[in-house]
Amino acid sequence: MKTLQLVFNAGSNATSTMTIANPKDGLTLDEVKTAAAKIQAVLVSRSGADITGFKKAVIVMTSEEELA
Repeated sequence: MKTLQLVFNAGSNATSTMTIANPKDGLTLDEVKTAAAKIQAVLVSRSGADITGFKKAVIVMTSEEELA
């Protein structure tokens, strides 16, 4: 499984992460930054802290193996 994690700065020295399943192949940092800027306007962290900016984007690949 592949996910895209968008990490935002939230308040003083805190971060907030949004995870998106199955991002499109070939996604660029510029595309992510553009989308993150639009998303940021409506985000609030779980603690209620304001989201103050985009920090980074990470593609996470996981695999699953069923034990028999």
